[in-house]
Amino acid sequence: MRHPKSTADFLTSRLLILSNTLGLYSSRRYRDEFGVTLPEWRVLSIIAANEPTTARQVSRILATDKGWVSLSADKLKQRGFVVGTPDKRDARRTPLTLTKEGRKRHDAVLAVAQRRQERLAASLPDGSFDTFIACLERLQAEANRMLDEQPQISRPLASRARPGKPVSAKAR
Repeated sequence: MRHPKSTADFLTSRLLILSNTLGLYSSRRYRDEFGVTLPEWRVLSIIAANEPTTARQVSRILATDKGWVSLSADKLKQRGFVVGTPDKRDARRTPLTLTKEGRKRHDAVLAVAQRRQERLAASLPDGSFDTFIACLERLQAEANRMLDEQPQISRPLASRARPGKPVSAKAR
């Protein structure tokens, strides 16, 4: 193992820089081509995969702030991509679902995101993309264990998934 000489050499910094670079690319492309911001796309995508779902559940899956998710969801509602209907049993819950227009927008952006994923995978040596994903899952599992060492810190729902296993609907 190489020892980092500066913060830029640490795994966390390298992942952050890669994430920021890809996020900037996606942000520009999704805004220019589809009229959605990157935060809106992320929320739209999670709603599509888990509908009906709540802003709280989306924030747990994305491991991010519920307020940020609520703002993005409100913008998506205003633009007719998402609807929220108060839960009859619990007025504090407002399950979110995509509208027909929201589904069309989601599917169009998803196609671009899938092509980006394929391009990134193709840039790696043959067969290594699956290994890379497995490594990320192992790193996430270890990060979860590190977080478990500090019980006062609550983990987002997304990070409770075991490597290779999606978070169950029951856990959401």
